[in-house]
Amino acid sequence: MRISIITFILFAFFQGLSAQENKATPLDSDNLDSQFQYIITKTEAFQQYQVVKRTLLQQLKRNTLDSIQSLKTKQNDLVKQVKDLKSELSRLEANVKETQEKFDTATKEKDSLKLFGMLITKSTYYLIVLTVILGLIAALAVVFILFKRSNAITVKTKDTLSNTQKEFEKHRKWALEKEQKLSRELLKEQQRNKGVV
Repeated sequence: MRISIITFILFAFFQGLSAQENKATPLDSDNLDSQFQYIITKTEAFQQYQVVKRTLLQQLKRNTLDSIQSLKTKQNDLVKQVKDLKSELSRLEANVKETQEKFDTATKEKDSLKLFGMLITKSTYYLIVLTVILGLIAALAVVFILFKRSNAITVKTKDTLSNTQKEFEKHRKWALEKEQKLSRELLKEQQRNKGVV
């Protein structure tokens, strides 16, 4: 019976210890402010000092260091995230720049034409085409004017030639008649001179 009493007392003692260990205290919370408040309430006054149990202070120290380590880990994670975001931002800016360059090139090509292997704007192309067309019209007008003038000169020359030929023909006939007349007269004179002699 004595053994059972001792066993019961030991059992009750260990149960009390485990209950104290399992009992949640504010020192088990994540909030440092509530942990400090708990320690302040658990202190005892000695003259003008507050006495804190060493176990509570050590638990608070561990919790504080854990919180600091957790904050450092979070800070490192945030720094890594910021670095990753900066890297992503740089990559996106490079993509935007490349896209803008492609857009500018596409816009320039859309607003341009290739002429003799050179890329020229449409307005310059239209100006060149208009200049060529106006040049061809001007050349055609000059050729037409020259043709008309040449044609007029040719017609005038033909008329003059025709008149000259008519005059020449008249003159030739007149000269032929005169020659024939002179030849007859010469022949008559020669006959007369032969008959006189």
